[in-house]
Formats: sequence, structure tokens, C-alpha cells
Amino acid sequence: MVIIKKGSWIIFLLTLFAGTTAGRAEAPAFWINPALPEKIRQTLPDGLPLAEELRKADCVIDMVNTVDTGDRVASAANMTPAGADSGRTQWVYALVAPFPTATDAISSETLQALWNGTPTETVATLTLGRETRRVFADRWGKQDPNTVKPRLKKDLLSATWEESKTWAIVPFDELDPRWKVIRVDGVSPLDFDFDPAAYPLTVTWQVRPLKRNSDCGLSLPSGNFDPEKLTTLTLTGTTAMVRNLAFKIEEKGLDYPLKNIGETLSRSDITHISNEAPFTPDCPPAVPLRREARFCSDPSYLEILHQAGADVVEMTGNHLLDWGQEPFIYTLDLYQEDGLTVYGGGLDAAAGQEPVFFEHHGNRIALLGCNAIGPEQILATAKRPGPAPCDQDQLHERILTLTNEGWQVVVTFQHLEYPYYDVPPAQSHDFYKAAEAGAVIVSGSQAHIPQGMTFIGDSFIHFGLGNLLFDQMSDLERDSFFDRHYFYDGRYINTVLETIRLEDYSQPRFLTRKKRADFLNLMFDTCTWQRAFE
Repeated sequence: MVIIKKGSWIIFLLTLFAGTTAGRAEAPAFWINPALPEKIRQTLPDGLPLAEELRKADCVIDMVNTVDTGDRVASAANMTPAGADSGRTQWVYALVAPFPTATDAISSETLQALWNGTPTETVATLTLGRETRRVFADRWGKQDPNTVKPRLKKDLLSATWEESKTWAIVPFDELDPRWKVIRVDGVSPLDFDFDPAAYPLTVTWQVRPLKRNSDCGLSLPSGNFDPEKLTTLTLTGTTAMVRNLAFKIEEKGLDYPLKNIGETLSRSDITHISNEAPFTPDCPPAVPLRREARFCSDPSYLEILHQAGADVVEMTGNHLLDWGQEPFIYTLDLYQEDGLTVYGGGLDAAAGQEPVFFEHHGNRIALLGCNAIGPEQILATAKRPGPAPCDQDQLHERILTLTNEGWQVVVTFQHLEYPYYDVPPAQSHDFYKAAEAGAVIVSGSQAHIPQGMTFIGDSFIHFGLGNLLFDQMSDLERDSFFDRHYFYDGRYINTVLETIRLEDYSQPRFLTRKKRADFLNLMFDTCTWQRAFE
């Protein structure tokens, strides 16, 4: 038996209590920067102990490289670390303007000067959501109220479109197709090689201990830019490797046509080509020059599609049966053997009207294509191969079905070849209907002369891109587009218009900055945008 005296009993209990609580560290108190985005805040555990003041905190959740505005006791990100970072996340923002904006880039110095009250000839006002304003006020200091206008997030898009020279800063994951992303210091989050750490509008948040031996035990979610959620789809206009272009290929080699633009084309996750000329071993030699409008290409020219990074080939072109059914079938077989996906044409009408599907980084994209203008004798039937005819009722029903199944539907048309930039109603009608049915992108593959674009709500329509690879060198025909579309986390978010000019009847190059701005302004002047906010 152990006898404990009365005076020792109290000591024993205190010792026992201390032993049972030893090793149970008190939970650290966190100070959280008030500008922390709500999407990050929502991931924090319930009941996280909070400190009302920075000086009383054990750990902080704060921005790296903040500006001390005087609203805080100190900038936690600039304090000497008491321990290693226990968590970081990068939040990427984009500078955006209305889609029909010719300007491509601005410097970070000019942007911050605008923040501080100095407008430019191009942009006079910057607008942003209130949460985003808090972030950049922490980073750049207090904004000038004459040039920076905080708004509700839902009003930002309409403000940039309706108010002259008004741009916005928005989180990357809240991009909308009706905005154009403006480069800052030459960098855009839509770049293939985008590095968030080298971009002026990336904000890094961190969890850090302020006191030695504080174990914050908290990690932050992944940022709002994840390349594993991003998919790029490039759509192109007319390709026909014939006439002068074929002559130049024979003269200068297979790598000559795409020497200037091939690398950019090939870097998209999905690259589309609308090749209007069939391949056939019996195609007459390109030398001497053949000027006739009866098209075919030597099968060796398939290498040029490889250089373009082609993944999917549209078969709606009205020259695909110029040499009969056998070359058309041979071309289908050649693409299949080469691993290329085809759509918009097939061994019969039903096969040609079927969609093709791409699932990439969680984005589900369905492509549909058809020929709306014929001539009728080249269109596929139940018993004849060829380009798929447009059955508008069937097309709209299929768009609705695919959209309801969660696919992002892209429709490409072979339609009227109009001899100027304007779009006639007979053409625009079918494009509008496809967008109204739910297609997120509707694109014209037929145009030899580039045409304008518009939106139906947030569905993008480009009536005609012009030539990608063809030999037309007139002033109206030699400048053209190819469009790179972006999908993120299951949603269509933006488009970049690439602008090219044909040289030497055979080799497109990118337009210079001045020529590009002139071309964009010319094309935007042909467009109407009144349905962009339906």
C-alpha cells in the first residue's frame, strides 16, 4: 500500500495533469491577409484559430512581396522568416480588353502608372472586382479613383465593352471568350510556355510561421492556373496544296511552306486542317505549272500536314471529288493509316455527319462539320462517298444533345465563298443557328477572303478565316487568320486570333505588329456585336 500525505496530494494531482497535457501543443493562431481570395479562403479548415492582430499570430497566410499601405502593423511577407514555408499557391490574373481590340500588349510600368492615375491613349480606365482590387492595392498601393473603378464582378464584362478605353484585371479562371487577353511585358497566361513566376500579374500566397517552433500544419490549394486543366484547339481556313503552291514545294522542298508558322501551328493540343484537295498517286506532276482548278496533291505532301501538327482533318471541301471517288477514298484511307482523325466527310452521308470527340485535360470537345453549298453532285449520300451535306435540323438536334451531355461543341462549315470581307445573310443565318443551338465555336473553313466575327452570347462565330495554305496573292486574299481557342476546366474561355500573310504564292508568315493592327481594325470594322450579351 502507498500512503500519500495530504500536502503531497495536491502536488501529485498537479504533476499528473501536467503529464497528461505534455506534448499537446496549443493550436497556432493564424493572421490572414484580408485580401486573400475567397476561393482560397473556402478551402481553409473550419475552426481555424485566428489572431485579430498580426503581432499576436503564430502563423500568417499572406501575399509575397506586398506593399505596406499603413493598414497593417507590418508586412508579414517581408518579415524575416522564423521557419520554412509550409505552403504556397499562385493566383494568376489577366489584363483584358473587349474582344475587338487591336492592341496586343502593354508594359507593367504603363499599367501601374494607370493604377496611379496616368491614363494612356489606348486605355483610360481600369476596372476590377472588389476582391481583386484589394489584392492589387496590397501589391501596388492605393489606386487613383479617377483611373481605377472597382465594380461588382458580374458588371466587369459589360463595363469594358460599353465604356470607352476601359480594360479590366480578372482572375485567370474567370476569363470569358468576349475578352481579349492583353500581354503584360510581352507575357500572356495563354502562351504555350507560360511561366507564372515570370508574369507581372501572378500573385503568390504563402503560409508561414512567425514564431520559432510554430508548426503551422496548413497547406494551400493549387492555384487558379493549372496547365493540366488547359486545352488549346487551333482551327484553320482553306488548305489546297496545288497550282503555284505545289510548284514551289517541288522547287524548294516540303519544309518550305510552313517554315515561318509551322512551329506555332503544331504546338496546339489539337490542330485542325481543312484540306480541300484529295491525295492520289496518279496526281499529275506539279512541274510544269498546272493552273487548272481541278485539284489533287501528291501523297508525299502529307508530310506538310505533319509539320502543321495536324490532329484532325476536315473533309467538307468542294474540290475533294475533283478526280472522282477513288482518290477521295484513297485519301480517307491515307489519313486513317497515318492516325489522323477525319470528320465532315466519309464513305456515306451518315458517316460524314458524325461528330469526332477529343477528351484532353478534362475538357470534352466535339467537332461537327458539313458542306452547305455543294455542288450537289459531290455531296455524300446514303450510297456515295463525299463531303457531308448540311442537314440543319439534324445538326441543331445533335448540337443540343451533345451540349446536354457535357461536350463543348465546335461546328465548322464549308459555306458561301464571298468575294469581299462582308458576310451575306445567306451565310450568317446558318452560323447563327448553330450558335443558338449551343455550339461554343462556329467557324467558316471555306473563305479564301477573310471575314469578320461576332458573338451570340459567349459563343464565338468566325465567318471565314481565309486561306492557310493556298496560292492566292491578291490584296484581299493574301492576309488571313488561324484561330487558337482555349478550354479550361471544362469551359471555353478565350480565343487568340493569329494573323498571317502569304508570300511567294506558297509561304505564309506572321504579320508585323503595325500590319496586324491595321488588319484587325479593318476586320473589326466589318463586324457587328449587338448579340454578344444575349
